Amino acid sequence: MVNIEVCINCDSNQSVHDSVSAALQGGAATIELCGAMHLDGLTPIQKQIIDARKAFIDKPGLMVMIRPRAGNFCYSKQEINLMCEQIKMAADVGADGIVLGTLNENKNTLAIDSLNKLLDLASKYKLKSTFHRAFDATPNPMDTLEILINLNVNRILTSGTEWGQNQTALDGVDRLNKIINKSKGRIEIVIGGGVNNNNVDKILKQLPILNNKISVHSYSGVQENGYTTIDAVKSLVNEVKNF
Repeated sequence: MVNIEVCINCDSNQSVHDSVSAALQGGAATIELCGAMHLDGLTPIQKQIIDARKAFIDKPGLMVMIRPRAGNFCYSKQEINLMCEQIKMAADVGADGIVLGTLNENKNTLAIDSLNKLLDLASKYKLKSTFHRAFDATPNPMDTLEILINLNVNRILTSGTEWGQNQTALDGVDRLNKIINKSKGRIEIVIGGGVNNNNVDKILKQLPILNNKISVHSYSGVQENGYTTIDAVKSLVNEVKNF
């Protein structure tokens, strides 16, 4: 079964509670809760996570972005410490998981020491971990995949395309195939990047879905006039169910 993850922008004109409620009622399995989506997503504030938890009630799957600033994914010690504080804050107000990524400044390889520090803290609070699209910025995604599996990361969000190229997951199906085949069900692959109800079947029919842990991630693809709606989420859910 392929689950649907809905990305929620906490700083839109729609309230967090209404956005998350629409996603839940539409059939989303998980939420990626972000602030400042115009900056590709930053850590939401505490009240926004609380509001999301109230709306996504009695259901696991509230994933909170941990990203302290816009720009690259190469963080100073001070920024890593801030990310640790944000993880604790998210856990304290009911998050089920975190979404994060840390890279080295020289070649965009994984910053393993800082990533381990963050993952250890997440494990302490029993939070699932998703490595976000910083994965797509790494020079060798196949090597990165194996390292993340060995670090016990639970999920990877990827479009199968290079970060910053403004391509969609439909453009990335060749690389997604390689990633999914190499993962062999050892880690959940979350497919995101321009996914909507018009292209999701075209994406999925080209991928080895059977016996692999696959989810689909959508942001604008489940919106109508900038608002996350029940009908738009249902439409994507139904497309995936009918696949």
